[in-house]
Amino acid sequence: MHIYIGNCCENISQDHLRERLEEFGKVESIKIENEMAFAEMPYINEAESAIVHLDNSELAGITISVHKARFGQIDRRKSGRIGGRRSQDPKSYTKMLSREDIFS
Repeated sequence: MHIYIGNCCENISQDHLRERLEEFGKVESIKIENEMAFAEMPYINEAESAIVHLDNSELAGITISVHKARFGQIDRRKSGRIGGRRSQDPKSYTKMLSREDIFS
C-alpha cells in the first residue's frame, strides 16, 4: 500500500521516516518531495496500522499527516476522506501526481 506523509520539513529525512514506519512493519521504499513524502509498505494491515498510529503524530518536532495515498484522484470529495478544501484555500499544492511520478 502506498502511504502519503504530509507536512514534512527539511529536518525530516528518509531515515527518520523509515525508522518510524518500520515500527509497524516492512517498508519497501520512501521518497520525499517538497513538504510531502510517499512510502510503500507491502502488507496492507501493517500500512493501515502505521496510518492509524502516525496520523497527527509528532516527528522531529513537527505534526505530520499520514493517510493512504490517492494517486490521480481529481475530486477530493470522492476520495472517502471526511472534509474538503475550502474555496479560499490556496491551490498551489493541488498538483496531482501519478504513481510513476513518485516511484520512478
